[in-house]
Amino acid sequence: MPEVQASIATLEAPGVDPRLVLGPLAMLRADPTVRVGTGEAVRVTWTPDGPGSIAVSWGDTPGRVTVQCHGDGAAWLQGRAARLIGVQDDVTAFRPDEGVVRRLWARFSGDRVGATGTVWHDLIWIVVQQRVHRADAAAQWRRLVTSLGEPWSDHPGLYSPPSPERLARAAPWSLRAMGIDARRATTLIEAARVAHRLHRLSELPFAEVERPLQSIAGVGGWTTSCLSGLTWGEPDTVIMGDSGIPSLISSTLAGERRADDGRMLELLEPYRPHRYRVLRLALAARTAPSRL
Repeated sequence: MPEVQASIATLEAPGVDPRLVLGPLAMLRADPTVRVGTGEAVRVTWTPDGPGSIAVSWGDTPGRVTVQCHGDGAAWLQGRAARLIGVQDDVTAFRPDEGVVRRLWARFSGDRVGATGTVWHDLIWIVVQQRVHRADAAAQWRRLVTSLGEPWSDHPGLYSPPSPERLARAAPWSLRAMGIDARRATTLIEAARVAHRLHRLSELPFAEVERPLQSIAGVGGWTTSCLSGLTWGEPDTVIMGDSGIPSLISSTLAGERRADDGRMLELLEPYRPHRYRVLRLALAARTAPSRL
């Protein structure tokens, strides 16, 4: 990958813990597009201007991060960096009452709901996760990216996601050979063929893009709700139809091992308009050492 553009900037991010904000981007194990460490997070992605990487680093100065971007999409990524790390997420009105959510917020108060804006990358990443176990999705995503993406020279070991043009030309059988079933393969290829329209959606409010997104065969409510939180940074998003999230919410908030969507909605109702924020806190508690 020849370096086309490069930019570096320092951002003020008072109260923000970048590792908490950016950690969910590395949800799939060994994702070849992202690396999150103790002092730096790097993501290679796809922007309306082409591929690009963004590296966010933080050190001993609280509330200050350094952002370095490379590639065709460097300027686009630099312009969205504050939204990615959640600087523009207003948490002043989030004041949970006594209880587990208040204790979680005290522990993880540096978390913010960031917005990637990278519709193409996020969509294909989420489609690969439809209706499969996370371990299988991780392996399939890795095969897809390392087979159809490009190695990223500025961050060895990482790859750009497949370009829409390359994925649009992929034969369905080649995706099935990676473990991606026919239904998801069809969705990926169709999304690639309309990617030029997807890029334009990131600057619109999510309420205006949900229907166009769902016009893609195989993209339904679960996929668009995932995009609502990840790509658009909507703090009240509720992800419906997930096999694990209702039980995660019920076990965290009520000590109940199993729940369905209805019970999840009931438990989250008091936290409007911050229901996605509560989900993030539950996920953070699950992945961090227990101190509750």
